[in-house]
Amino acid sequence: MKSIVSTLARYIFTFCISSILIFGGIIFYFMISDYHDENIQTEEALMGNVKTTLKTKMRRIEDYINFSKSKARTIAKNSIKAELLEAHKVALHLYKTYKNSMKEDELKGVIIEALRFLIHNNNNDHIFVLSMDGMQIMSSDQPELERTNVLPRLAPDGRAIIKETIELARLQKEGFIEFLSRKPDKTGKSYQKITYIKYFEPFNWIIGAGQNSNSIKQATQTEVLKRISQMHINKDEYFFGATYDGLVLLGPKKGQNILKVKNSKGAEITQKLISMAKSGGGFLNYTVPSIDPSYNQVRKISYCLPVTDWNWYLGSGSDISLIEQNLKAKKEELFEKLLLQISAVCVLFFLLSLAVIFFTEKFKQVLTNNFNSFESFFRKGTDSPVKIDQSKIAFKEFDQMAVLANKMIDSREAARKDLLKSEITYREIFNATKDAIGVLDIELRVFIDINQAFLDFFGLERMQAIGMGPEAISFNTPPYDNKYAIELFKKALLGEAVHFEWMVKDNNGEPFWTDNLARVATIGGKKRLLIVMRDITERKKMQEIMIQTEKMMSVGGLAAGMAHEINNPLGVILQVTQNIIRRTSPELPGNSPVAEECGIDLVKLQHYMEKRGINYYLSNIQEAGIRAATIIRSMLDFSRKSNSAKVLGNIETVIENALSLAANDYDLKKQYDFKKINLIREYNPLPLFNFTEMEISQVILNLIKNAAQALSENYKTSEIPTITIRTSMDKNSVRIEIEDNGPGLSDKYLKRIFEPFYSSKAPGAGTGLGLSVSYFIITHNHGGTITADSNPGEGTRFTVTLPIFTNQ
Repeated sequence: MKSIVSTLARYIFTFCISSILIFGGIIFYFMISDYHDENIQTEEALMGNVKTTLKTKMRRIEDYINFSKSKARTIAKNSIKAELLEAHKVALHLYKTYKNSMKEDELKGVIIEALRFLIHNNNNDHIFVLSMDGMQIMSSDQPELERTNVLPRLAPDGRAIIKETIELARLQKEGFIEFLSRKPDKTGKSYQKITYIKYFEPFNWIIGAGQNSNSIKQATQTEVLKRISQMHINKDEYFFGATYDGLVLLGPKKGQNILKVKNSKGAEITQKLISMAKSGGGFLNYTVPSIDPSYNQVRKISYCLPVTDWNWYLGSGSDISLIEQNLKAKKEELFEKLLLQISAVCVLFFLLSLAVIFFTEKFKQVLTNNFNSFESFFRKGTDSPVKIDQSKIAFKEFDQMAVLANKMIDSREAARKDLLKSEITYREIFNATKDAIGVLDIELRVFIDINQAFLDFFGLERMQAIGMGPEAISFNTPPYDNKYAIELFKKALLGEAVHFEWMVKDNNGEPFWTDNLARVATIGGKKRLLIVMRDITERKKMQEIMIQTEKMMSVGGLAAGMAHEINNPLGVILQVTQNIIRRTSPELPGNSPVAEECGIDLVKLQHYMEKRGINYYLSNIQEAGIRAATIIRSMLDFSRKSNSAKVLGNIETVIENALSLAANDYDLKKQYDFKKINLIREYNPLPLFNFTEMEISQVILNLIKNAAQALSENYKTSEIPTITIRTSMDKNSVRIEIEDNGPGLSDKYLKRIFEPFYSSKAPGAGTGLGLSVSYFIITHNHGGTITADSNPGEGTRFTVTLPIFTNQ
């Protein structure tokens, strides 16, 4: 188990050290960041000027090259135009001078020859004459095309240049045209031409003069290299340039191809410069062998730019060896400064760590002393009223806890005394009550506490009763067996107060009845099942006597009527019917002599009686008599004492049996006849369930007799006396309704209808026990309900509900 003091001290120490490390890490981070920033700033301060200077110079050279390209093109175009206009002027002058003195063909030849001699710049200049129908009249650079139709000829890029030239002369008379052409030499390479043409109207000619663009570019390149060579630069700076093929254009190795020198440092650098130029240019740092014998190598930085359309790269470089030495010294100075700062911070953090350790241990000691005070208090406080000495408490929070703890001791002592008094009072009440009380452990299902009445009930000692299960005192007679007990137990666990009767046995095995109430109660912080039992053996005996008495009263009225109305006539009817059958039978030996004496043929008589249905009538008389005898036997069975055990049965059968008995009820005094009453049966399908058949039959018969007697007193002669019997089913119960359309009852009688010995009938007409016994049978014996609803003049309805128990 961890110590809260050590844990708290460890957490505080860890927090403080972590804070120091985190704070230190942040400081170190910013110190190192500042160191790197200062290095960068120093390097930028020393190297920035060099890079800026190199870059600025190369940008100026780049601007100059672009300007030279534009200027050379403009000069070339002006020169070509001037040359062409001069040639056109010569041709026109010759035409005007000799048009009248020379033939046209001779004049054309003179003009063409004159034009040939006008080429003066270089080999790239040319003059041509073209007719408007595409005939090449003269071409100074391609004389083999003269006197041929060049209209179908195309430029290397597929353009129809001849057609474009003719169209330009036709529309504008003169103008520039640029196109791609092939060199007339053996190489056949393509080159760009700039040409100016002008329409010569006298002979319908086009006179043109042109120049190869390569000559323009070469002149521009020569001028650019010359200008760069003459630019003023510092002692440590220099310009360089070369083609992408490695041909050096500037510098000591001008005219050499540096890439062709194997294993050369210069070739390696040149490759890097070419690659950088093709990527758009930039800076390159590199080392080269030093001319000065005091240095092995020299550090240099260069900035190069591409001249894309010339396949050149030009650059400017500088010797930075001295600058780097200054930069290195500055960085070393900054690093020493960083180490000094870090050392100072480390010393400071070390001192802070020692302080944290000291104060943590001090806090731990004080906290331990306070906890020891509380620990001593709790150790002694479990069995003694010792209090905490507040003078030894160092913290305000602990002091408040000490005050509360001391109050707790005072409250606990007062509560202990009150609890002791309450326990004594509870135990006296628990043992003084006459009802047996048992506390059952729900999980173990054994008694864990009982009162004295419980021991007296069952003749047990406390040691015998504690730990005993309820099945040890159950008589276990169906339906009061373990299955039914489990249903009641589950119902009680759902939180309901379960009221039930049970047959139990004492220590000697003698059975007796108890009225029980079981419910879940929280005792000692745990849920227990509390069972309260009351001995109702005498009450059960009295109920049986009352039920039997009521039965006998009911049977007495029926028996009187049956003995008077049925028994004697029934015996005569059955006897006479049997004698008629016997004395008309030819099989009886005594019948034949008398029949012969009277002249009667018994066989023919039998045949006659058969034909006329007399035998059928006699048979019906016998069956009716036997049925009447069965009814009498049912009444006699009903009058006997019944077994109160519940069995699985059909409630509709019980209702029909009760109706059969009621149908034979006849009151001589009241003169009511059950057969005159209209019976309406509204039965719904019902399941089989457990009930005491004779008891339920008694209840239904009593309700039907009461309804019949009420109908006999009804003076509404215009209304047919009717009894309606309905059956239905709710969730877990069966519902039986017996309704009549008799005179009904007022609230005065309805409130007391189930009281013992209370009757609405005239004195001597009833005992007042019929409905009270029925109420007892339904509510106590079967756990159901019976209610009455009535209004004067509207009849009465009795509703019986019986819970469904299907255990066997």
